[in-house]
Amino acid sequence: MSRNRVLLTLAACAVAALTGACSGAATDTTTAVEPPAVSATSAAVPPTGVPVGFEGDAAVTAVHAYLREQALAVNAGVADPARLPGFAATLTPAGQEWAVPLLAANLGDWMPGPYPVGVLASTRVGDDRVELALCLQDRGWQVERSTGRALNAPHHATARAVVLRVGERWLVDDVAADGGECTAADVVEERF
Repeated sequence: MSRNRVLLTLAACAVAALTGACSGAATDTTTAVEPPAVSATSAAVPPTGVPVGFEGDAAVTAVHAYLREQALAVNAGVADPARLPGFAATLTPAGQEWAVPLLAANLGDWMPGPYPVGVLASTRVGDDRVELALCLQDRGWQVERSTGRALNAPHHATARAVVLRVGERWLVDDVAADGGECTAADVVEERF
């Protein structure tokens, strides 16, 4: 099935609030463990990005970890997965195939935090697969580094995420726009 990839990395977001990992400086990263370890950069940030009512949902936490890692990677100006073990640790190999090019396309921008996301529904498709219905702020979150102005007007859209359990960890396999609309009231903002 053909899907339009959500340009999560337009505002790209990274390291997990509860499972997150990763970069302490532009090129200094820690290695990921079971769920990825929280980075020095994100340790001071309270884990506010998981929407209320979904705090214990491992799939939701995995999506937030991915979004947070992407934002940190964009801010660090790094798109090499070998230098981003926390980012890589949030994705399946198939997820890395689409996420790394999106990440690279957004280097140079600044992310004030993980892309705002809200969970509209969580459906367990099997023991090792969860599908999430999301609302994402897919534009208007990232800013121009030199001016601090948003690169474009805010826009919110619905998307679907597929999260798979691999061993003891939950990893993002796919995030794709599904053509629906949602509003700013449907997302949670977290700033670094």
